[in-house]
Amino acid sequence: MKVISLEKTNLTLPEAAELAKGGPVILTRAGKPLATIKQLSASEKEALALSTNPRFRALMDKARRSLQEEGGISLEDLRQELGLPSKPRGGVRKRRT
Repeated sequence: MKVISLEKTNLTLPEAAELAKGGPVILTRAGKPLATIKQLSASEKEALALSTNPRFRALMDKARRSLQEEGGISLEDLRQELGLPSKPRGGVRKRRT
């Protein structure tokens, strides 16, 4: 992780992006963290794309309203409907040795 003071650098945005390939780059102003530049993983790119997509957000809002107004199906009921075994309740499953 690199920390770069904006007051003390001539670093360009493309140069900062290149640095971020090696780990997060924290930009500071007056000694305080201002922003972070980091390389995104594939799942982070997907989450960002979905979270800012108006059609996806509208679909999620509609689904949430439907759940509040009409209710939903429990996970156990869904497992039964799909013919899946019931998930054991309680603690963490132990590994067989």
